[in-house]
Amino acid sequence: MRHARLNLVIPICAALCVSATLRAQYPKVAPAKPGSLAGEVVNAKGAPVAGAQILWQAADGSVPHVLHSDAHGHFRIDPLRAGLYEIRANAGEAWSEWEHNVVVRPGSEASVKLRLSFKPPPVAAAVELKGTMRTWDVPVSGALPHDPAVDPAGNVWFTLQESGHLARFTPDTQQWKLYKVPTAESGPHGLVADASGNIWFTENYAGKIGRVDAKSGAITEFTPPTAKDPHTPVFGPDGGLWFTSQNSNLIGRMDVATGRITEFSVPTQNAHPYGMVAAEDGGLWFCELTGQKLGRMDPKTDAVTEFTPPGSNVHPRRLVAAHGAIYFTDSGGGRLGRLTLADKKFKMWSSPSGADSEPYGIVLDSTGKIWYEESGANKLVRFNPSVEIFTAFPMPAPDSSVRNIARDARGRLWMPLSTPNKIAVVE
Repeated sequence: MRHARLNLVIPICAALCVSATLRAQYPKVAPAKPGSLAGEVVNAKGAPVAGAQILWQAADGSVPHVLHSDAHGHFRIDPLRAGLYEIRANAGEAWSEWEHNVVVRPGSEASVKLRLSFKPPPVAAAVELKGTMRTWDVPVSGALPHDPAVDPAGNVWFTLQESGHLARFTPDTQQWKLYKVPTAESGPHGLVADASGNIWFTENYAGKIGRVDAKSGAITEFTPPTAKDPHTPVFGPDGGLWFTSQNSNLIGRMDVATGRITEFSVPTQNAHPYGMVAAEDGGLWFCELTGQKLGRMDPKTDAVTEFTPPGSNVHPRRLVAAHGAIYFTDSGGGRLGRLTLADKKFKMWSSPSGADSEPYGIVLDSTGKIWYEESGANKLVRFNPSVEIFTAFPMPAPDSSVRNIARDARGRLWMPLSTPNKIAVVE
């Protein structure tokens, strides 16, 4: 991350030419419609099961929900934002396997059949992470690997901020593929995959949004009206690509169908909006790193509401939505924080390594536990919210500095180790 960049004045004719080029490359189409997910729960013999409990969540684990099958074993989730989902069912002691990476496409309905075939569920043993880690070297020296994202095919993508690449790592073959961002000194930072496997990313140094086409690998770039340092991108419940912009003090929204970008100011001056997540209350929640607050953008009204955590020297950095709450890392005070969505009350816990531990990247695992890295202590921490117990693990390399963490469909956690120029997986 860089905080001071040279601002260049682009002549009006050049800006118009760029705008015309983008319109030619990316023509306007109708806005994406929500999709739906329907299915049937059956027993081991194929008979429908009424009243079965169905668990479903976004593939990144951020929005868990529960519903039940009807008298004929059927269920339907509608409307549903296009994206990747995980779903399973149980009735009594019988469970179905997890259906991972179910693709819900705009304006269409996905379908699944959940067969209750075994008891008890073996998932806890299969995805219970023990904290063991493997690492791989990044194939570009001094690349500063940054945020990770998992695409529908199971590839893990990383931004390489200093070398100006996006890197795709395929776990099954352990092979890398590099994509060079067209703009020099672009500083790729955050990224997210859409349901078709396209990768959307921010260019923190160049002030642009980029898109890697899943089929061709071609990169298209888009320039916001004023945001000079886009940071974290996230798909919202409205289908838009939302992002934070640090020193610009903005929240942005990009219509991915047209390329049009709208910007919204954060009420607190110099708030330095940082990490962002879509939550189950329909809001886009974000950290205000130097504003010492959490913010909520309502995509229906474009209103921003701010919430101030208790204590001094609070610097929220990254966050996840889980268990009806927002969990966030407080890099300033060495704490893990929680804001419950229902009553907007905060609770803060001291991180195991204390006030100088500098908590940073954070993720929710498939069993409901919170994992984050202490950059100041070079440790990985697991937090069990149900019993409020912390467990710390040593990182596999010195000064790892994990900026963000992503979970794949198998429950593994993928991390960039920025300073040693490696990536790691937690199993």
